[in-house]
Amino acid sequence: MNKWIVNSRQRCLERGMDPSKIPTPGFKLSAIQLHEEKDKYRDILVVTKYFSEKILAFLSGTPHLIVVSNDTGYLLDNYGDKTMKSMINQLGIKGGIKCDEEFMGTNVVALALQEQKPIQIIGAEHYHTMLENAACYCVPFHFTNYHNLSGSISIMTSVEHHNHTYLALLANMVDSIERELSLRLTNHNQNLIQQLVVDNMRNGIIMTDERGIITEFNAYAEKITGRNRLSVTGTPVFPFEHFGSYFYQALKYRKQCENIELTFRYSLDQENVCLFDVLPILNERGELLGAFAQFRDITERVILEKQIINSEKFSAIGKMAAGLAHEIRNPLTSIIGFFQLLQRSNDQQKFQKYVGLINIELQSMKQLVSDFVVMAKPSTPERRAIDMKELLKDTIRFMNSQAILKNTSITAIYDDELTIAMIDPSQIKQVLVNLLQNAIKSIEKNGFIQLCTELDTDNQEFKIIIEDNGVGMTNEELDQILNPFFTTKENGVGLGLSICYRIIENHKGYMTATSRKGYGTRFEVTLPLV
Repeated sequence: MNKWIVNSRQRCLERGMDPSKIPTPGFKLSAIQLHEEKDKYRDILVVTKYFSEKILAFLSGTPHLIVVSNDTGYLLDNYGDKTMKSMINQLGIKGGIKCDEEFMGTNVVALALQEQKPIQIIGAEHYHTMLENAACYCVPFHFTNYHNLSGSISIMTSVEHHNHTYLALLANMVDSIERELSLRLTNHNQNLIQQLVVDNMRNGIIMTDERGIITEFNAYAEKITGRNRLSVTGTPVFPFEHFGSYFYQALKYRKQCENIELTFRYSLDQENVCLFDVLPILNERGELLGAFAQFRDITERVILEKQIINSEKFSAIGKMAAGLAHEIRNPLTSIIGFFQLLQRSNDQQKFQKYVGLINIELQSMKQLVSDFVVMAKPSTPERRAIDMKELLKDTIRFMNSQAILKNTSITAIYDDELTIAMIDPSQIKQVLVNLLQNAIKSIEKNGFIQLCTELDTDNQEFKIIIEDNGVGMTNEELDQILNPFFTTKENGVGLGLSICYRIIENHKGYMTATSRKGYGTRFEVTLPLV
């Protein structure tokens, strides 16, 4: 017999305890106290019940009872055979009583907690004779990483089913419970941190399961959508007008969408503009778990951008008006001067000469105004199928005479696959003539201009590239070439490139330029094929 059991039985004898009488518990928790203690050990009891059910299922067919106590020996819960439960109830052993040695005699719970060792008491080793047919095993626990809680777990069965491995089984059970509790605590802490971050971040967060049922809807999502978290959690996300379809694509086709601009309007003068991202959530095996979406509020940025655009528009209008006034003032001054001369002269020959000069200046003003109108609002392109090679050849023939005066050659390299494109030939020819004129004027002498085409069938577009070896431009000049009335030429007006840009833009294309001072300039015009 174990020395701890021998010593315990001796203490019971010295106290004058009658081994033939049913022991009477001396201490018992009230219903409220028991409830509070079970709440304190709640997670331990939940996990213990889970493992107990697994063990009892494994030991099915034989009577077993598993009992959990706190650190002072008060019984908190038990699981197992109904017959065993009935037997210990008759002995007064039930939830809330204290398994102390003084009143309950020699028992595994008191000894295991006292010695902090696994203890087994088999049959007659018990002090009370009514427990001679019982085999009891107990292992104490102390979960330092889980609120520093202590207690014990016991197994009770009949003597005929006694087995020394029960202590090892209980020890393994305690280890498993501790690991599970540590994992739950870690997950709980991570969930707390995650919830804290999600609830307090300046982005709206919505998460769904694989069926599109909303599982997370943070405070900022409530603010943006005007919907309450409790009312939408557990409901489908698809009915949301602004973003339900994007969730459907993420879950149905695993499509990721980024930077979708959404506007939530609450009244005539109040709205929120957000950038919306949504992506499917997959596990390591590529299986769909759900979808995650976030809203980034860019309302302030949009308002600021509008203010900047309006400011730039007014600034551009001011500059354009000043440029136009300057360009008109010069011929207007000449016209006024010629009229004054006409008023003072009766010479018919001079009269004809001055009228001719006035007409020239008026035509110049008319062309300037026409160019300004085209730049400000060019006409809609009348697009039709055009043989690009013939259009380019015709343009080069037209410009060759100007190039020859500068001792400059224009060469062309055509992409043979580029045949037909849907363009307005007169407008595109105007662009090419303007770019070629600029290239010719930038060349001082002995220059070359190369025009080449490139077809991009993947993107259904083509490029026209014009490159020269003229004087080139600085980075500062290059940044301003599209501004109306900016020019690097002595007698230039500065509307040509602005007109080109608007024509290309109306064709749904774009134009880029690179240049290096002293080495030349390269313009690339990209246009859609259809």
